[in-house]
Amino acid sequence: MADMRAADMEPIKLPAGINPRDLLRTPTHNPYTPNQNQTKHCYQKYNEFFRCERFKGKGAKECFQFKQAFFSLCPNEWVEKWDEQREQGLFPGPQ
Repeated sequence: MADMRAADMEPIKLPAGINPRDLLRTPTHNPYTPNQNQTKHCYQKYNEFFRCERFKGKGAKECFQFKQAFFSLCPNEWVEKWDEQREQGLFPGPQ
């Protein structure tokens, strides 16, 4: 699982008539962190996505919401760094 990178994932096939830009929305309101910096939320969604794929399988539809959330919340530089750390086995979160 350490060789999987978020940037290298295959895009999800969308139904006809669905515009990919419509899917890139900010995640819904989180009642547990209503007025906080979203850094923790970003990190949590990144981890939840890979945890979901580990249990549901690569490309599982159930995991799309987590992928959408972390792509929306996280700066690209962070995702790239975390992907590199996952490849090297140095990522501080779940592998």
